[in-house]
Amino acid sequence: MRIFVTGGTGFLGHELLKALKERRHALTALIRMPEAAATLPAGVQPVVGAIERPETYRAALPGQDAVVHAAALVKMWARDRSEFDRVNVGGTERLVRAAADAKVSKVVYTSSFIALGPSNGRPLREDDPRRTPEAHNDYERTKVKADETARRLIAEGHPLYVLYPGVIYGPGNLTDGNLVARNIIPVLNGTMPFGMSLLAWSYAYIDDVVAGFVKVVEETPPSRRYILGGDNRTGSEFYAALEAASGRKPPRFNIPLGLASAAGYGEILLARLFGRPPRMLTHEVVRIYRKAWTYDSARAAAEIGYTITPLEEGLRRLVEWLRRTRKVR
Repeated sequence: MRIFVTGGTGFLGHELLKALKERRHALTALIRMPEAAATLPAGVQPVVGAIERPETYRAALPGQDAVVHAAALVKMWARDRSEFDRVNVGGTERLVRAAADAKVSKVVYTSSFIALGPSNGRPLREDDPRRTPEAHNDYERTKVKADETARRLIAEGHPLYVLYPGVIYGPGNLTDGNLVARNIIPVLNGTMPFGMSLLAWSYAYIDDVVAGFVKVVEETPPSRRYILGGDNRTGSEFYAALEAASGRKPPRFNIPLGLASAAGYGEILLARLFGRPPRMLTHEVVRIYRKAWTYDSARAAAEIGYTITPLEEGLRRLVEWLRRTRKVR
């Protein structure tokens, strides 16, 4: 197949490019900066452009068999909030419509568990309504809007599939999308004296998520929307699994969420004053930590053979990779 991929320099996108290349597909990747071409797997054709500007990539779409849209603005904060809307919402609709103009027969859109909202009870399924009307930050707000846009485009007849990964973790690029790896590196290196009080999250190992994407790209599954979730575990279970995988005890105490929220407000103030991104977290991120985010992947398991790696095994592989690449001692 000939496949056009956005977001190929991100955590998920890069691993997906590698998997599709191994399966001998002809790949084109949209990149924002020319120097990013050096980070792509060998043989991937780069196109320099921006997802919110179809004129920069429209010429690359005719003749493609599929488009995989994995690009997004994944940040805690941006000085210009409308940037989230331009990239995550407007960029998604413009890409789908540009693909339709080019007669591409399939578009696979990477949504997120966060678009479905917190569970705070029974794990959410694809057709469940959101259980809270609020969005905790601009990333979640625009992923919700983009999901609403995607559902509307499906209703209009576009050949669009929407995939909702859980909290993806595992070896790979240490971008903002690889949140688990980025957070455990200071813990394993002994530079993080405290942990966060977590409720239940859905930890999706990268290889499982990539395999789910490949299945949807290569085949014609019966549904248009699939949760690619993971092992639903509490915070204490996560830290116990990390200790088993690494042999290192987790932080002795969790920072109180009220204190973390106050520090987050301070980070936002510094960001607004000096224009630098928050370095640790924001009060909006703390609001996310106050909720449970668990999901049911039964539809994906039944229809595309999706499997879930247990958290203990996934963390063992991740810790081994971090040590092999000398990111942790």
